[in-house]
Amino acid sequence: MEQSFSYQTIIKEIRNGSKTIVFTTFFTTIIGIVISFFLLSPVYESKTDLLVNGTIVKQNGEELSLSDVEINIRLIETYSIMIKSDRILDKVLDKLESDLDKEQLIKQTRVLTNENSQIITIIVESLDSEEAAELANTIATTFKEEVKKVMDVDNVHVLSSAEQSDSPVRPNKAINILVSMVIGFILSVTWVLYRKHFDMKFISIHEVEDALSLPVLSGIPYSKPSTKKDSVYSHNLLKKGEVHSPLAEAYRSLRTIIQYKTKGNGAYSLMVTSKHPNEGKSLTSANLAIVMALDNKKTVYVDCDLRRPDGHFLFGVGSRKGVTSYLEGYSDLKDIVTETHIPNLSVIVAGIIPPNPSELLSSAKMDQLLHELKKEYEYIIIDSSPMVVSDSLALADKVDGCIFVVNAKRSKRDDVTEGIQQLQNVRTDILGIVLNEIAHSKKVHYYY
Repeated sequence: MEQSFSYQTIIKEIRNGSKTIVFTTFFTTIIGIVISFFLLSPVYESKTDLLVNGTIVKQNGEELSLSDVEINIRLIETYSIMIKSDRILDKVLDKLESDLDKEQLIKQTRVLTNENSQIITIIVESLDSEEAAELANTIATTFKEEVKKVMDVDNVHVLSSAEQSDSPVRPNKAINILVSMVIGFILSVTWVLYRKHFDMKFISIHEVEDALSLPVLSGIPYSKPSTKKDSVYSHNLLKKGEVHSPLAEAYRSLRTIIQYKTKGNGAYSLMVTSKHPNEGKSLTSANLAIVMALDNKKTVYVDCDLRRPDGHFLFGVGSRKGVTSYLEGYSDLKDIVTETHIPNLSVIVAGIIPPNPSELLSSAKMDQLLHELKKEYEYIIIDSSPMVVSDSLALADKVDGCIFVVNAKRSKRDDVTEGIQQLQNVRTDILGIVLNEIAHSKKVHYYY
């Protein structure tokens, strides 16, 4: 039963990767066609058969005795070596006055024998069919003459002269094309199965949804880093008025889906997290807050990553007073909120990094902060720590919902699955996945 299931799984995976398989197979087939028809020169073959008599007769008509025959017991093998000897081939080239050198002629010539037969077959290949036939015949006649001269015997007879061939023996176009198709199919199937079982990174929206059983809310396209050293995040942070870029479109789609999912819930607190650092959660939460504000939703971005905060870098605001100063009782809400140049958008930075971030985030003070924020804002976007620490789990049961950021270039399936399960264990409402840094060609229409 398990083996049958395994076969079904493999077939399903092959079907899921059918586009890759078809494209790769088609591509390698085209390569095979191009090579066979345009890059490989046709090779023609001609052959002639020689008969070696079992009874050796000298030119004076005297038959050799049995003892003489025993001396030449491997006569056929000897003759096959003689045919490709320097003496024979030099005379052949002299007769033809060919541009070929001896090494080329040796490569083009084959001699076939059979221990149960007295037949020697001379086969010559050439790019020119007429040259192949001429070479084969000249080798045969030259060899026959040299046997008489050197061995003083006349036991070699030409059974059939080589004829010019109209059809090349190579390349075999049908075989080449078939082989290229098979190679393409095997390579593509191997790649599809490798991607599924060994390469644990997520690349496509379909892969994420299939593996995690959660909807992908949006696919965020990859953007090259800025060359400005003093503006590390500027290449991915949305600007006011940016409406036509793929990045802006991706975040508007994310905003629309979140608004649909949270419709009628009143003020909504949304935590953004990921399994590991550098997977894009901070940029995702910041840009989500920006597009919410640009849609006339009163929004606040709250940096609750109390270990490696980025909020003050992202929005270019002071970092002294923030979440930690409120949670420790040193500041009121009005002291930690900073208005931005974007209408409807406020920012609360993390503040000074505390020694006990998890305890602060799980405290009653954190509940109080969220309660106060809901009185002032429609959306509270919380940038939390990655789930390599427990801070996100401390926040998870205090917020209304969560989105999980997966990086197409870095996130591993097992890690992401573990993070999702941890959030589900504390019964967090996971709205869905944001797949970050996908290639533009992978971007598809998302759904919920």
